[in-house]
Amino acid sequence: MSDPLVGTIVDVRYELRRLIARGGMGLILEAHHKFTRRIVAIKLLSEAMQSQPEAHARLLREAHALTAVRHPGFVEVLDAGVCRDHGPYVVLEMLEGRTLDGILAARRRLELEDAVQLGRQVCDAVAHANARGVVHRDIKPSNVFVARNELGQETVKIIDLGVAAVAEGQLAEHDAKLTTAHQVIGTPEYMAPEQLFGREVDARTDVYGIGMTLYECLTGEVPYAGTYPEVLVRVSNAIEPPHVRAKRADVPAAVATVIEHALELQASARFATASELARALAASSGFTAKSSSLLSLPAPRDGRKDDSETEHAIRLVRRKARPPETPTHLEGDDPIKRRQFVRVPYVTAVRVKPPTGEELGARSEEISEEGMLVVLPMTLAVGAQLKLRFAGPGTAQIVDIEATVRWTHEGRGRTATGVQFVNTPPSLRSSVIRYVAAISSPEQ
Repeated sequence: MSDPLVGTIVDVRYELRRLIARGGMGLILEAHHKFTRRIVAIKLLSEAMQSQPEAHARLLREAHALTAVRHPGFVEVLDAGVCRDHGPYVVLEMLEGRTLDGILAARRRLELEDAVQLGRQVCDAVAHANARGVVHRDIKPSNVFVARNELGQETVKIIDLGVAAVAEGQLAEHDAKLTTAHQVIGTPEYMAPEQLFGREVDARTDVYGIGMTLYECLTGEVPYAGTYPEVLVRVSNAIEPPHVRAKRADVPAAVATVIEHALELQASARFATASELARALAASSGFTAKSSSLLSLPAPRDGRKDDSETEHAIRLVRRKARPPETPTHLEGDDPIKRRQFVRVPYVTAVRVKPPTGEELGARSEEISEEGMLVVLPMTLAVGAQLKLRFAGPGTAQIVDIEATVRWTHEGRGRTATGVQFVNTPPSLRSSVIRYVAAISSPEQ
């Protein structure tokens, strides 16, 4: 269902258009600035958190921290404040692309060069933050976003500093209790041992988080999975860092050694800084900086003249895209023949009603004329008939549509699901054609 906040105005000037994502503490919505007409993202507290003073302070402190570490590798803060009707809010630049978490849900793991290039960019941003007294404490795939800039180039952004530890002097005195060194805070599977035990954290803690993220990028899993107590026991029983090549033998030994060094159980044995990790990644892999291909967007327009812009857009988005990267699909279905429409990144909240059971909260990662890639908290049967509700691209109008599950890919507590629309409304088809054309040709 559509969020009740959609259509309301934050602090006189930000009109909320659609829900992008919902987390345990807050939600992110697309918004339209009424006076500048800029499209932005707004982070608000969930209804359950509105009554929590500490949650208010944390959200506004995140805006402060993101401003303190201003860098191309972090999402940019544009505004922040407290609204009488909506409580505290943070306004962020609107990013077009996909989370690394969503990319891994669909692909399971990355090519070596893509993983190394992504890791180097994350290292650059984290090193910048660490040098300014900010320890992120929660580097993980869901906090890494791969976006397209105005020139159509891929860029990696860290999108959350909600649990960062900030050095004294960076924050107001009344915020100090939010950043004490001995808090156990973060996501257990990516937390360094010193975090798990509530000890002091520093730059080497973020080195561990980057190392664990790279381990997952290359192997498709994390070595210490589970709840906080489960991870705590597994890390406590570990004798040495996990071995990358035991899970993926084609990773060069030199690169595997670098990642394992980042995952040393003792902080003193790791790289001292993210910059050191970045240099080691470059030296061990031999890769020079290049544009990555994580978003898998189609090639730019080929310059042919068309009878009309509309016909050109239709032909553009109907170029055949890559076949699905997952082996599970409808029996007898030709995936290459079926994949007639180009898919592009589109992240938005989706409500999924399966044939039986309760409605599920999910998010999309890609969209095309024929369907969506949706990340679900459970696995649905291939061939299952679903009902979807989401905000359409470009228009933010709520779409109710039936769909069929075409393929699934399970992994890491999430299931990437390819769904095919049934009887696509003309209005949705038109908006998707325009959206895909715009994303596919950023220079236009």
